[in-house]
Amino acid sequence: MPPLRLLKTFCLAILLITLAAGLWPFNFFPRNKVAWLPDRDGVHFYGQGMIIGSDLNQERQKSLFDNRSITLAFRLRPALETSSAPSILTLYDGKTPDIIAVRQWRSHMVIWSRADDTAARKRGKPYQEMGFRGALVKDKDVFITVVSGAEGSAFYLNGQPGKTYPRHRLLAADASGKVRLILGNSPTGESYWTGDIAGLAIYNRTLTPDEVFRDYQSWLQNDSSAIKQEPGLIGLYPFYERNGGVIHNVVNPDETLTIPEIFKPVRRKLFVPPWADFRWNWSFVQDVAFNLLGFIPAGFFFTALLLRATRQKRLTVYVITAILGAGLSLFIELTQAWLPTRESSLTDVVCNAAGTMLGIAIYHVLNKFTVNPGNNRRVLPGF
Repeated sequence: MPPLRLLKTFCLAILLITLAAGLWPFNFFPRNKVAWLPDRDGVHFYGQGMIIGSDLNQERQKSLFDNRSITLAFRLRPALETSSAPSILTLYDGKTPDIIAVRQWRSHMVIWSRADDTAARKRGKPYQEMGFRGALVKDKDVFITVVSGAEGSAFYLNGQPGKTYPRHRLLAADASGKVRLILGNSPTGESYWTGDIAGLAIYNRTLTPDEVFRDYQSWLQNDSSAIKQEPGLIGLYPFYERNGGVIHNVVNPDETLTIPEIFKPVRRKLFVPPWADFRWNWSFVQDVAFNLLGFIPAGFFFTALLLRATRQKRLTVYVITAILGAGLSLFIELTQAWLPTRESSLTDVVCNAAGTMLGIAIYHVLNKFTVNPGNNRRVLPGF
């Protein structure tokens, strides 16, 4: 095969590999990985999936959390213990940060919430945080209640008092307007949780310790009628349907949860900035290394191809190659914004562009050690 044709083949192969790696798994309509439990009430999250709630009743929006008090009760069974902090439940109103995001970090429950006071926020983050250690043990059924109001916040485990946070309120003053429940994932679909949810209750007031224990006993007896009598109850989801795509709110039939057949995030993220994408873990390091190293061959071989196939000066070819690498990365990231299981990140674009320029630099350095007589551009042997 002639050298130029061989070089073109190399470049085409690299282009296809780069596109395949960036756009895998090529599925714009993935299955929503949520299923009903076969032997009891509840749903199972087993991958990239979510349950989405309708807007809470607009007639009562103004008074939904009027005094900034809330109680959340969960009946859960985690299937994994992971450090990626997947999202179990989100109170979502279209703003960032979310009103409340209940997450799992290893065996701990962590709650991120919007804060009125910037001093109350977690350092370097736009939200405040509180947590309950050891509450979410893998493959263990648990009933957790979170109570928050003017006197602070408290966790209860199986009806018994646990961690307390005096003067720490979950709800910010602007927690009003259209509010939706999202279960099993973050609104952007990038933080899916694995496990079972067998019950959920939401109150717009703080329950007393006695009420928390009484509700726990009612859940154990599957007595939703007793729970329904509690004042301030705005959402009660026993997950008793066991089939179909709709989960009913016992206290308000107009407010339902939906299990979509196709996974589709509520909010898409386009070009997440590096400072928002950065995290101190091995996964982030691997991602950066992959995006940097993956574009080095593109920079190297496309430089060689353009120098061989055109009459442009080396500097012009280097600039064209850098633009091609950045353009290819932008195309991949724009496409990823519409792939439900992928994330569009500006960090990836920066790393890909840097990898392309590194490939150009490697070609330039290696080319200095070879001289092709009659060609002052110094093209590497075999090309």
